[in-house]
Amino acid sequence: MPNFCAAPNCTRKSTQSDLAFFRFPRDPERCRIWVENCRRADLEGKTSDQLNKHYRLCAKHFDPAMVCKTVSNASTN
Repeated sequence: MPNFCAAPNCTRKSTQSDLAFFRFPRDPERCRIWVENCRRADLEGKTSDQLNKHYRLCAKHFDPAMVCKTVSNASTN
């Protein structure tokens, strides 16, 4: 099942693009900031868990510097 971007007027979906799609954060404060920046009043009444489970934003709506492209494995040696 494809993911659709939740940003207003964005028609990107995961099956048509090589862009990454990001879940809304589960942390309520961070999620609130994402909803504010998304500017979709219909998302304001949803919980962070609901948003995390059902909504995504595509990478086009993030500053490239804010996206980590690699995963670092911290060593505890």
